[in-house]
Amino acid sequence: MKRRIVVAWAGVALALAGCSAPVERNKGEEARQDGGWTASPRISAVVRQGAGLIVRGDAPPGARVVLRGDQDVAFAAGADAAGRFELRVGALPSAMLLTPEVQIGQFPAPGPERLILASDGGDLAALLIEGGASRRLSAAPVLDSVDDDGRGLLVSGRAQPGARVAISADGGVAVEAVADASGRWTAALSGVGDRPMDIMVGEATFAYPGPAGAASLGVVERSGSGWRLTRALSPSARQTSWFPDL
Repeated sequence: MKRRIVVAWAGVALALAGCSAPVERNKGEEARQDGGWTASPRISAVVRQGAGLIVRGDAPPGARVVLRGDQDVAFAAGADAAGRFELRVGALPSAMLLTPEVQIGQFPAPGPERLILASDGGDLAALLIEGGASRRLSAAPVLDSVDDDGRGLLVSGRAQPGARVAISADGGVAVEAVADASGRWTAALSGVGDRPMDIMVGEATFAYPGPAGAASLGVVERSGSGWRLTRALSPSARQTSWFPDL
């Protein structure tokens, strides 16, 4: 019988490879701006509307919220008096990686997360968190995402609140995660990563393709039955995020 380890905490983080060179990024949920602190936009939902998508969330009341991509791609909307915003993104060419930022006055304050949007294989919307588990906003199978730093995996999904979910890699020791009050769970699998492997979530098996090669760093691409992005977080640290198709 497989030994099970219960994982009941929410703040699980990857021990990034090359930790002697820490990743530089904004701390917490705020970014410095013009002598004060401005809260970063919080994206809570992405829903389809016609050929495009609506991104919803919260920001400082009256702030201008921008989703900024590469090659001068940007989508913007204003937060209302209650701090809520709805931002329309047109039809996706395939996949985009966007940086949420808030602007009050002339200076933008980018948040610590990145938003990935894709359409092939079913709509995908997820927030990427450096050193942590991605947060998938769109529908998914029992497995939401896999985050890999080369030394371990963070495996995430959704279930009924309080449900216990067994997760293992290549038939190894099973880890048991407990879904929180919102139905989300995260399991840490140490000592595995940086290669293709089968990940078992309950009775379902997913073929994780492993990280991308050097030529595909920073590229959102189809890999296996899902979407993959491998990012360089520092000269010696990288993180791969993979999202299986629904």
